Amino acid sequence: MRLNYLIYFLTIFSINFKFGLSQLDDDLICPNEALTEYLTNLLDILFSNGLTTFEQLLVHYSENDLGYEFLNDLYNSNQKLTLLVPTNQAFNEIGINSPFIGLTEDRGMELGELHLLQGDWTSGSLPQLGHGIASTSLLIANELNQTDSKSNAYQAVTLEKGNDNSIIIDGWWGNSTSWNGPLDLSSSNGLLDNLMILPIDQVLSFPPSLSTALQSPGLTNMSSALNVIGKSQELEQLTENGFTIFVPLDSVWDENVKNLMTDSNKAMKIIQNHYTRSYTLFSPGWTGSDSMILTVESGEQLIVSNKQDGSNSVKFGDIEANIIRSDITLNNGVMHIIDKILFPTSSSNSSETPTSSIPSTAQPTGTTSASIPDGQDTDKDGGKAVIPDASGSSSASKSQVSVQLLVCVFTFWFILFR
Repeated sequence: MRLNYLIYFLTIFSINFKFGLSQLDDDLICPNEALTEYLTNLLDILFSNGLTTFEQLLVHYSENDLGYEFLNDLYNSNQKLTLLVPTNQAFNEIGINSPFIGLTEDRGMELGELHLLQGDWTSGSLPQLGHGIASTSLLIANELNQTDSKSNAYQAVTLEKGNDNSIIIDGWWGNSTSWNGPLDLSSSNGLLDNLMILPIDQVLSFPPSLSTALQSPGLTNMSSALNVIGKSQELEQLTENGFTIFVPLDSVWDENVKNLMTDSNKAMKIIQNHYTRSYTLFSPGWTGSDSMILTVESGEQLIVSNKQDGSNSVKFGDIEANIIRSDITLNNGVMHIIDKILFPTSSSNSSETPTSSIPSTAQPTGTTSASIPDGQDTDKDGGKAVIPDASGSSSASKSQVSVQLLVCVFTFWFILFR
């Protein structure tokens, strides 16, 4: 069965080779049979662990140019990568199955890149409390290229330590949990040394837009406030730096704040105290030290602190708000939920801690918590969040990559079966 599968995989390459040969340069450098051997070992590992839908998805990638590019980049990566592989059941639950008829070429590759993390991520590499933030291999500009940005910002995912060496990927539509540790790759005899393969129980979804996130119960006042000052679209526009926004719970928007919002100058200042478009700040950016200073859109400075009890806060002047949930990854940015308005009002010094109707995921002891209920993202272009922590690697054009792979795999096939 495995030999027949390999023959099918190689036949796909050889069929396309016949039509692409005329495009080759005489001095083309070929990675020879090593690429095919690498992919064959990867398919065998997936098959032997029952992850056959993802295995078939990789074969599907070999049938189009963007897929060739993804497979080639996977093989040629000089850094360690963590491949999150959804189980067959996870794919089946969202209707993605072979022969992948409804999966377009663009979306198919983006799905693969979304599940390919830069770096070696294990339970042991994550903090006991809080989150780790991993860049995927999905470059924002791949899909949301609606501006002139030449961003090297990547889609980010939030990771938490689970039980028994597992990892929890904290997503907007729900959490995905890994198996208890990565797959054993020893049978590949070192060919897959640049990979760690971590099976997960859900297919990752693209994060929603900010406007969608702010329709969640308990957060809608911020949506109204952004519309009042006319900054919703500006904040969501694709940029290299993304954005960071601190969103107060609805329960803290009292009459004092609402009265201030009727003054256009004060309204602008109030809302711009809560976000910046200069940087996408995830919690590891401030938990590694006692505090950090973040300049926001109003020109004011916020102090974001990691407190001794494990909780986090953001301070503006004498006002200190608890961060009751951090690292909510959005389209082109990140959202943190707080329990105070970052602007002086007559009720700013109230000692009462507001609560949220939003249920919670696990948070450090001593913090009020909040989470986001399931919903539907109405942004037809899909969602991405950015973290500018890696540079894009140069690669050949799609046609060059695909033809190069075809020639090399054809050569290896000829050697094996002549």
